[in-house]
Amino acid sequence: MLSSISAELPDQELEEVLQAIATIRQKLPFLVLLPAGDKKASPMLDEGRVPFALKAVEYASRETAISPNPPLLNEAQKDLALYTKLQTVERELSRLSEMVSDTRMLAGAELYQFARVTYKMSKIAASLNVPGTKSIVDDLGLLFANQGKVIQTDTPLAVQ
Repeated sequence: MLSSISAELPDQELEEVLQAIATIRQKLPFLVLLPAGDKKASPMLDEGRVPFALKAVEYASRETAISPNPPLLNEAQKDLALYTKLQTVERELSRLSEMVSDTRMLAGAELYQFARVTYKMSKIAASLNVPGTKSIVDDLGLLFANQGKVIQTDTPLAVQ
């Protein structure tokens, strides 16, 4: 059994990370969470439409005859600046989220591999009549058989 990751996240550092996330939220108080229906109904500016939007703002800035009105142009310029800056933030957060997810997956995979080996070892020990191992096999066997289902056990998960 090979361990690809060996790391710890002390409680204090976890709190600092969570505080940093809270700080990001405070720095971006205008962020919204759209309901799914609003997302579908909203015209989306994807990568293919960005040049169109950029040109429209540029033309409207230079030619007043085609600009809807100055306040709308001002808002469009602010939207463009916000869109561009948030795109940078989103890319960095996406990279970070992917790394957190992959690291969590790897730690979970190693933990699960350890648990399976422990279960196999407990079955071997029980077959050799090692005292107390049958109850371990029964407890782990119940959990192993019901993977993905939430069941109650008498053994709390202790994280140290």
